[in-house]
Amino acid sequence: MPSPRSLKILVVDDQQSMRGLARQCLARLGVQEVALAATGEAALDMMAETRFDIVISDLNMPGLSGVDLARRIKEHPVFARIPVFLATSDAYREQAEDETVDHFVAKPFSVADMRGALEAHLGPLE
Repeated sequence: MPSPRSLKILVVDDQQSMRGLARQCLARLGVQEVALAATGEAALDMMAETRFDIVISDLNMPGLSGVDLARRIKEHPVFARIPVFLATSDAYREQAEDETVDHFVAKPFSVADMRGALEAHLGPLE
């Protein structure tokens, strides 16, 4: 069982309120290390400096979309094994279907949905 305390998660969303909400949900699950990026490009820069266990990215962002970011991560020799969760409402999920996306997280974020996404990929949390 993975401990949420041991996870380093990068949240990428162009909306500050959504980044904050994601951080709050993850904190309530016990995740202590959450980094925030406003763009896909900023996320890639942060990933060059820090190793993350999971990337949670919004689908619709200016510049690199969430799918574009997922593809860049999966094509990179160092980042390729990092799970990428795509955050989107059900209305946009079909356009986000892509083999590079490891899991989907419902937006707006909730603790229950975030737990479900993490457990679907990692197994039961402590």
